[in-house]
Amino acid sequence: MNKEILVEWNPQWKGEAGSKPIERELIKEIEQWLKRREILGFIGVRRSGKTTLMNILISRLSSTITPKNILFVKCDDDRIQKENLIDDAIKSYRELINPKGRIFVFIDEVQEVDKWENTLKRLYDLEKNMKIIISGSNFSMLKEDFSHRLAGRIAYFEVYPLSFREFLKTKLTIDDKISAFSKKDEIKHYLFEYMELGGFPEVVLENDRDIKKQLLQFYFDTIIYRDIIKKRNIRNAAKMEKIVNLFLQNISNTLNFSKVGKDVSLSVDTVGEYTGYLNDAYLVFNVPVFHYSVKAQEINPKKIYCIDSGIRNIKGFRFSQDYGRIAENIVFIELKRRNFSDPLSRIFYWHDKKQRETDFLLMKGLKISLAIQVCWDISQPEIKEREVKGLLGALNEFDLDRGIIITEDYEGEEIMGGKRINYIPLWFWLVYPDA
Repeated sequence: MNKEILVEWNPQWKGEAGSKPIERELIKEIEQWLKRREILGFIGVRRSGKTTLMNILISRLSSTITPKNILFVKCDDDRIQKENLIDDAIKSYRELINPKGRIFVFIDEVQEVDKWENTLKRLYDLEKNMKIIISGSNFSMLKEDFSHRLAGRIAYFEVYPLSFREFLKTKLTIDDKISAFSKKDEIKHYLFEYMELGGFPEVVLENDRDIKKQLLQFYFDTIIYRDIIKKRNIRNAAKMEKIVNLFLQNISNTLNFSKVGKDVSLSVDTVGEYTGYLNDAYLVFNVPVFHYSVKAQEINPKKIYCIDSGIRNIKGFRFSQDYGRIAENIVFIELKRRNFSDPLSRIFYWHDKKQRETDFLLMKGLKISLAIQVCWDISQPEIKEREVKGLLGALNEFDLDRGIIITEDYEGEEIMGGKRINYIPLWFWLVYPDA
């Protein structure tokens, strides 16, 4: 392999630091795994910050070990031959550096290399003094390989675009809750920016508004055409585009896949298959209704959410009229982000025969542990009555003492029917996870 490119990939060998990245909260959890043997995998939508996480880890490791014991391999560099890339890079690294002791090998966009899982399995089994950290953008491929090729050898972390907490740290310094309330107007200003343009790191760091939107369009096109249509060999790209547009137009709403199929002239099975591809690419998620029957969960309409409000809004929908639905979308992604490390957690919506509905139920193990409504404007009595009625229905159904209604600005607490209801502004719930 070209050693000049290898040196270019690894500025830490020369004591150089790259641009200062946005600090990610996930790093604290990841660092706990660095001393263990397991391969670490970062997966998620394109441009969500997986490479940034690697750079943060490289920077932190460089302060505790010799930087020359760290190797970074960039698998999506178009100047290099992909065949045997991982082995070739490690061989060239050893010839150039001759490292002593434990080494850390970071492999970015590993899915670009054919049969990468076989290579990693062999390295893991034979190289006892090598810690491997990988990133990838296609969850379906990775999940399958985790379970078959790398069983017991890998721990993975889902990487999402910036949370609002992370986003806000690039704009303001908030020391505590008193400080937060004193800066409430500024925080809400940035919340609206976050709701409109989302949390992709490069978009957040870009100052030019037009370029922000161009980046989002570029991300969207790459995910749809490269990660889904091309990789899945979808023949009718136009119908996939129609499904995506229909989903994005209906975020936070329920959709019946049978009706979607009729609208785009596809079978319900094909709609389900295409939706699975969108899930795998971390672009669109579908949430089932809670039901004790798995079959009932499958056949009932699903609620649709998007990975990032910015990438949804660039499709030309009227942002100013969608505050409520975008707020609900943000709450869903935040729930996924907060609970991804629990393999037994699941998110549902709920409704009953009395037409009562709750936006989110969080299941931990076999028990519903949390019920949340999202209501942007709760000032109208009839809207508040409907939202409270739906939440109380879920609290009674699942024997919960407390429920949350997330609002634009209203804060308070009520006891109704023996149940405690907390009204929490969206900005506060996002900034303080224990709210």
